[in-house]
Formats: sequence, structure tokens, C-alpha cells
Amino acid sequence: MNKKNRLIFAAFLAAAALLRCFQMLTGFDAAGLPEPSGLPGLLLPVVLLAAAVFFFLAARQLPGRRLLTDEMRSYFRFPDMPAVLCSVAGSFAVLAGGALTLLRSGGTAMILLLGVFACAAALCVLLSVFSLYRGENPQGVLLLVPVCALAVYLVFLYRVDAANPILAEIYIEILAVAALTYSSLERAAFAFRNGSPRVFLWSSAMAAILSACAAAELRSLAASLIFLGFALVEAGFLLAADLKP
Repeated sequence: MNKKNRLIFAAFLAAAALLRCFQMLTGFDAAGLPEPSGLPGLLLPVVLLAAAVFFFLAARQLPGRRLLTDEMRSYFRFPDMPAVLCSVAGSFAVLAGGALTLLRSGGTAMILLLGVFACAAALCVLLSVFSLYRGENPQGVLLLVPVCALAVYLVFLYRVDAANPILAEIYIEILAVAALTYSSLERAAFAFRNGSPRVFLWSSAMAAILSACAAAELRSLAASLIFLGFALVEAGFLLAADLKP
């Protein structure tokens, strides 16, 4: 992203996260039902839609899929220190969230599996960033592990939230995991020389914004760390991306 788009991305991310935080604090009554006149709850979808439209239009000038023939290291340049710091800090945040999930699982098999997958995804992202930082191409399988982990998490969330009739309470978390799964898959495609800069820019920007919203819900320390970590990872890859028209 160019400097202008970076600033706009940061503005959308901060605005969406703050609105979601205020919505969770003030947008529900004592019975847990959403306030129909709550301003944060009304503004948040508008901000998310505006971000989706902006990055969709910004990505139109970039190449589409199957037009790339270079290796992944040609498109993600990690000597850029802000990109390295975001990606590494995000990986450690996801790792910490996964470890907390394991500690607080209570022996439940599914929760244990989610904690293991979160830790594995964080380590694979970390190894991929280190490979790109050294000017090497990461193994494609390393980038596929987060995709599998997020897909399992998405199914788990859908099953847990299916019985919740309050859409305003659950939609951000489900959208965030779905966007992260899609963005991770698009990022992995670059390792197989099948990446699409056009799709990656849009999906990664929206995944970061939605993840920041989910982290701002403050449902639990583990969940906030995981979503904050993924938001930082997405931001790191966006900062490192050299996606020229």
C-alpha cells in the first residue's frame, strides 16, 4: 500500500475498533438486547461497508490472479522494520492467546484442539516471516496451516453462535474469522505462484479491520490476544506487500 492508503487503512481500523468497543459497552440493555437507537451499532456497519468499498476500488488497479510468475519473496519485502514488528508481535500475541486457551480449556477436547491450532498457526506465520526476512521463500505448507486452523475455528464459532438470536452480538466475530480464513488462503497462494494482488489487498485489509473489531469486544483475554495478533499479522503483510500495478 502507498502512504495515503496506509493512513486511510489505519483510520478505518481505529474507527471500527472504537465503535465496536463502545457498542459492546453501551449498545445492549440489561437483558442483553441491542439498543435500537445505539449510535455505535448504527455507525459500525457504515464504516465497515465504506472500508470494503474503498479497498475494493483501490485494488482494481492491481493485477489479478494467474498473472504472477515470480516467487513470494518478490511481493513481500520484510526488511521493512514496521512490517517485521507487526508480524512478529502479532504472531506472539496469537501464540499467547492459544496458550491461554489451552490452560483454560478445562479438558474439553474441542477447546484444546483450537488452542493447539492457534499455537501452530502462530509458529507457522513466524517461520514464514523469518524466511521472507532472510530473502528466502517460505514453504507453502507453513502458510496453509493458519488456513486450516481458521477454518476449524470458523466451524466451531458457527456451531456455538447458531443458537444465539442476537445477531449484533455475534456477527463481527464470525465475519472476522471468515475474512481471516479467506485472507490467509490468498496469502498462501503467493507461495504457489498463484497469488492475486487485487484480491489480497482487499481481503487482508478487511480481515485486519474486522479482527481489530473482534479484539475490541474484550470477550476474554485469550480471544482478544488472538484477534489482535491476527490483525497485526495482516497489517504486517500489508506493510510488506510490494504489489505494483
